[in-house]
Amino acid sequence: MLPENRKNLRDDQPVGAEYPLAIAMALKSEFKNSANAVKIAARWTGASERTAQNWLNATRGPKGEHLLALARHSKAVHAACLIMAGRADGVERDVDACIELLSRAIHLLSGNGHR
Repeated sequence: MLPENRKNLRDDQPVGAEYPLAIAMALKSEFKNSANAVKIAARWTGASERTAQNWLNATRGPKGEHLLALARHSKAVHAACLIMAGRADGVERDVDACIELLSRAIHLLSGNGHR
């Protein structure tokens, strides 16, 4: 019989609002202040520029093959995926900045700080 409380069905935390923000922050760290960021992300993935703009604005997170294509081209996106999956054990040292940005984003989203 299933437990009354559905929260007991899963041990891990679901990916929520931090996912689009984490990907946006990773992309922004990859592209710095490039004026062509949207076009490059769209070219990497085959997605529309509007879709890529949504990723960079953290309005939406990439799905499936788009996420894989971004991770293939971007070390920061790849690292963000590993961190969110709890598999960041062997990640290269150059992603320390990405980890810091993700930590800050999660801290801000959880309502623990205002910057």
